[in-house]
Amino acid sequence: MLVLLTILLFGLSFLSGMLGLGVAFVAIPVLGLFGFDLKDVIQPWALLLNGLTAISGAIAFWRARLVDRQGALVLVVLTTIGAPLGVWLLQFASTEVVWWIYVGVLVFLAIRMLLPKPAAAEAIAQIGWGTRIKAALAAGPISVFAGFLGVGPGFLLMPTLTLVGYSARLAAATNSVAVTLPSFSAFLAHLGTARFDWPTVLVTSIAATVGSWLGARFTARKVSSAALARIFAVALVALAIQRAWILLA
Repeated sequence: MLVLLTILLFGLSFLSGMLGLGVAFVAIPVLGLFGFDLKDVIQPWALLLNGLTAISGAIAFWRARLVDRQGALVLVVLTTIGAPLGVWLLQFASTEVVWWIYVGVLVFLAIRMLLPKPAAAEAIAQIGWGTRIKAALAAGPISVFAGFLGVGPGFLLMPTLTLVGYSARLAAATNSVAVTLPSFSAFLAHLGTARFDWPTVLVTSIAATVGSWLGARFTARKVSSAALARIFAVALVALAIQRAWILLA
């Protein structure tokens, strides 16, 4: 089981690193297939992997000079503040209704990413504060929404960055920085009740960290923004279908 799980998480982390995301969005259902407890094992384990893969990818993107550092700093602050607010709001609304809204948003973002749009910034120097302000205005509601659902904000934030003027590669790189701190802070909150097989966690964490770093390097060196946008759009649709299937089951 350890060998299979390590190989799976390495491959999934490579993909998440390419997209500038932490691996939790796919690690949670994969870990669930192995019968682990959701609250005390899967959630803290996935959050740890999410933070490690996000920061690993962020380092690779940072060294490739693809991260909008000023914009990323603003996004880190907003996502860290917004997520706990979403958790608090959870008591006042129907979770199922919001999940359906989430499915609709994913499909909308996928379509928008595939439609022609004005030329996006392919270099950090081309990103102005007008673009950063638009990203910041979107990041607040996105992080609250993500906190409400218990998911990371990256899957909604990355395509949104492309809509406000970032190229897909710059969006992935900047997004990878923005999602690191919320992952680790949430992991620490779970640590008191987590029940881990620490050798398994250690091995899979190393594999996931290396996979994410290689995926980010692959995007930085080999993948065009147009190709990355198409890959991400397909991933958004797949995630929407998976969530709709769960809601209808």
